[in-house]
Amino acid sequence: MAIQSSAVSILNKIIYEKIPFSLALKQAFKKDDTDKENKVAISALVGCALRHYLVMEAIIKNAYPEIESDGFLAILVVLSDVLFIKKTSLEECYAFASSFLKENDKPIVDFIAPYLEDKKLVPDNIEVGSLEFLSYRYNIPLPVIRMWNKHYGHITLSKMLKSLSKPAPVVVRINNLRISDDDLFSTYPDFEKCDVAGVSIYRGKEKIKFHEAYTRHLVEQLPLAYKDLIDEGDVDLLRGLAIYSEYANDILLELLSRNETLNNVEFIAGNYSAYNSTKNTLNRLSIRGVNLYEANAQGIITCLSKPVHSFIVMPDSSRFNLFQILPDYFLRFEMENLDNLISNQSLALKEASQQIEDGGYLMYLVDTISKKESISVINQFLKENPNFTLVREKQYFPFKKYGGSYFIAVMKKGQNND
Repeated sequence: MAIQSSAVSILNKIIYEKIPFSLALKQAFKKDDTDKENKVAISALVGCALRHYLVMEAIIKNAYPEIESDGFLAILVVLSDVLFIKKTSLEECYAFASSFLKENDKPIVDFIAPYLEDKKLVPDNIEVGSLEFLSYRYNIPLPVIRMWNKHYGHITLSKMLKSLSKPAPVVVRINNLRISDDDLFSTYPDFEKCDVAGVSIYRGKEKIKFHEAYTRHLVEQLPLAYKDLIDEGDVDLLRGLAIYSEYANDILLELLSRNETLNNVEFIAGNYSAYNSTKNTLNRLSIRGVNLYEANAQGIITCLSKPVHSFIVMPDSSRFNLFQILPDYFLRFEMENLDNLISNQSLALKEASQQIEDGGYLMYLVDTISKKESISVINQFLKENPNFTLVREKQYFPFKKYGGSYFIAVMKKGQNND
């Protein structure tokens, strides 16, 4: 029962103490003597419980409406083990869960038995295919499901949910300063040749970070949106580039696949986390030429001595890509915070737009599948700033070949007299 107890303790930190999944695991394993096999089992139990949390929470609390938090977590872990992980015997699982139940509670054997007989986890009173059914089926909060259905329709919604429940394609950017596309494909057959130059999908069995091409910095794992954004924005470092970012990202790696040095890049981190992450990247790769600042959107003007030709704006967003990556992101995303995100995105665009020379480009990139943060923000900006025209906008979807949930927009200021 030690495995279940550890899983319950970790879930308590994640769900009730709001500690991120990876950090909770790290803290739990830091000082104990759990062997590698049990660490793998505990991690699998916790991850499974989180991946099925919404539907399991519903059926557990329906069967045990008065159950306390520790008992709920115990049954959550046992249900995950019995139905999916199957690391511990049924007898041990039942004994562990039963120790948290009261005398008049439904026996744990009776509760779990129907699900062992292939009973579906989603309650019978939920109509198959309904938005509530999809929320339970794919472990995405119902308000998000409703928004996506309203914005994109049921067919696109279903495609997105199915894709988000599977691992994303491993998209890599080929560093063409170090190796050509053809040489990469002929040397490393694990990389698939794609219809976009400089981009590949990794098909190897080992993790990409252990592959020779990755360790030699011949490729970097980057979303296609980064390349498309800079392609459209006519980025020329000699004419000056500024970047405003409020979260850790690898946009500098995209620039390094094109430029030997990053001179004339002004990087403004919107908070300490983004600043620290960028500083670490600069140090790790010995990047020179980037001027790094920390300032919020209103402080952009204080960081630049003159207007730039191109400005990339990457404000905080709903970060829907994390639904596919982090098993606990459904607990972190707060729909009620969306209006604050949108307000801040609009502010960042406004402040950046005032630091662009005539004929220059304003580029906007957010990780979202929300028209409120994408098309609506851009349309409002263009309405208020008629001196800018839209060059291109694109929404990336997780069910497309290159995956992702990014939105990009490229706008040009005034007339280009080059």
